[in-house]
Amino acid sequence: MPIKRRVSKRRAMTLTPEVFAAFDAGDEYALRRALALPPWHASPLWLDLDGHAPYGPPELLVNLTRPAALEIRNEILGAMRGRTQ
Repeated sequence: MPIKRRVSKRRAMTLTPEVFAAFDAGDEYALRRALALPPWHASPLWLDLDGHAPYGPPELLVNLTRPAALEIRNEILGAMRGRTQ
């Protein structure tokens, strides 16, 4: 019996020059737009993404997206280190 192969719905994040420029400038709005992040997603610019959220209940969408934002931040920083070396 044939099996239907499904295309993954997870989009790969593309690190463009616009992403690097917004990250360097600390422009949260431009970074969200460049990464196509929804308004409730935690920002990769935040420095306190490790551990528990310092505000609100853990069920808030912004608090649920903190690990993903930390992963995005680490990818951007890793790519920036790779560009300069």
